[in-house]
Amino acid sequence: MTVQNIILPLVYFLSRSRPINNGLVIFADAHNDKCPVSMEGVLSKLKKDNNFRILEFYHDFSRCGSIRSLRYSIQFMRLYAKAEFVFICDNFLPVSACAKRKGTTVIQLWHACGAFKKFGYDTAGDIPKYYKGNVYKNYDLVTVSSDECIKHFASAMRLDESVFKALGVSRTDMYFDEDFIAKSKERFYKENPKAKGKKVVLWAPTFRGNPADPYTEGGDAVERLADELLKSGEWYFVTKPHPHMKKPIAANTESDIPTEMLFPVADLLITDYSSVIYEYALFKKPILIFAPDLEKYKSQRGFYIDLEKLPAEVITESEFLTQETVEKAVSQFDKNDITSFIERYMTACDGSATNRIIDYIKEIKNES
Repeated sequence: MTVQNIILPLVYFLSRSRPINNGLVIFADAHNDKCPVSMEGVLSKLKKDNNFRILEFYHDFSRCGSIRSLRYSIQFMRLYAKAEFVFICDNFLPVSACAKRKGTTVIQLWHACGAFKKFGYDTAGDIPKYYKGNVYKNYDLVTVSSDECIKHFASAMRLDESVFKALGVSRTDMYFDEDFIAKSKERFYKENPKAKGKKVVLWAPTFRGNPADPYTEGGDAVERLADELLKSGEWYFVTKPHPHMKKPIAANTESDIPTEMLFPVADLLITDYSSVIYEYALFKKPILIFAPDLEKYKSQRGFYIDLEKLPAEVITESEFLTQETVEKAVSQFDKNDITSFIERYMTACDGSATNRIIDYIKEIKNES
């Protein structure tokens, strides 16, 4: 808090003596050492526009240590003080360290679609009690996947609903790109030749706990299911844990392929409370929710929508997670249910989200 509320604001104040550098755009992230996929589309298009000068600032603070993280944060504040636009796609504390200049616009390209499990200030544990101020302050625009999500995001971030625009989530544009789908399939079958001719099940759970000490529930039951499916000779099983999971959760089936590239090849998604359900829904393929700790999760975290309203069968008992259940989910899948879900929660994710976001940014620039 000393760094966040004293040192970084001081650096910002000392760096803002000069006018805003018109056209200067910063892409920043504190969870990756390279541009996150959630910002790649917007970054690529702005790089082609001569009206903008791009600076990229990516450092995984969790691996840097406190001294290096402080140094990186100071570097960012010096840039922040003269930038016209700042793009982020996750929590990024330096951007909220102090009141920013009116000439700087902060755009949050949130990394997840929809509003499923509660987050931010709507649930205990997401925001440390010792944190002073609003983690999300200074956001001028937060892009979301549909109007239905706005009230939940506004509540979670304690911001006015006018900040949130259903322009779509930029990262979802790739799912409408035939080249991306073809490359995803090519890479998957090259790295998993035994999957050819088989139906693919993808297990992509979220994590429990906090990013510093994450864990997953139901791993043993899922591994038993994987063994059962693999022995049948008709199925291939792939596990993709949340990025915060540093240790393997199912070593024999884990894939190094990015989650978004596994969606085109999966015939069935098994997840729990992960927002990947929204992105995968765009492919209009069956989904199973395996939630062995559902009641505990409800009481400790909570949801914005009932699991029963999702286009998926919900399984809470390990003994019911079987090959028979999987085959039933595939054979009885109804596209109408998932189409209705998309129309409610993913209306702005139609392959043109990035263009709408860019157009909106240009409007802001022209008005200034």
